[in-house]
Amino acid sequence: MGASFSDITLYTPTPYKNDTPEYWGETSLKNFICDLYVQKMYGYKPPQATRVTLQSAYYNIWDRTWKNGSVFSIAPLFEREKYEAMNKREKYHYILDIVHRSMLQLSEEYKWDKEVFERAYSQIIDCDFSFVIDFPTKIAKDKKKQGKLVIEKTERTTTMSVVIYSDNRSIKRKLFDKQNWFWYDKAYQIAKHNKWLDNNRFGVQMKDLNFSVWYSLNDDRVLFEVNGEVKEEYDLKRMFTF
Repeated sequence: MGASFSDITLYTPTPYKNDTPEYWGETSLKNFICDLYVQKMYGYKPPQATRVTLQSAYYNIWDRTWKNGSVFSIAPLFEREKYEAMNKREKYHYILDIVHRSMLQLSEEYKWDKEVFERAYSQIIDCDFSFVIDFPTKIAKDKKKQGKLVIEKTERTTTMSVVIYSDNRSIKRKLFDKQNWFWYDKAYQIAKHNKWLDNNRFGVQMKDLNFSVWYSLNDDRVLFEVNGEVKEEYDLKRMFTF
């Protein structure tokens, strides 16, 4: 099986120096919209593609799109002065429109499923840019409780929570927050390991890293276990590159 489709990234010339607040503000906003668009594709993999890069610096320079292995590139128009005059909500729409037009153009040229991208665009507009991922519900071994993992994202923060359904009520508890600045978020990798640890605890267990985090119904609290040691708090930066 080939590699999955990983990301859409918009690159724009910027007047801001790297690592300044202005630079990260712009970068995180673009990455937030691109990431949301990819998630709304629901795992669809455009044929022969693992990445799409939008290279606005080459607008009116490139006379065609490019394919380098499994990476597809296109040069959309990005108007700096127009962008800077917008408020944040307008910037969301502006970046989304750039991404969407680019994906439609690539769809026409490479015969991708255009309906996937039309649906992604519509759902983002309908949810007003709310970034929430509900993972499939899992049933505890006692068949009396259900649990699911939820990821909620802003431009800078990813929050991972659990929701437990038990005794005709639901309980939602945050497991942790982490930084979210880049095009790929390791929270997606972590989320694959969600499970019931027993009939009382639901969370994430990564045996290869000797790491677990869970919410306990009996204790009504979140706990971490790292290398066999249970902790009430843990600095995730020690384990994961953000």
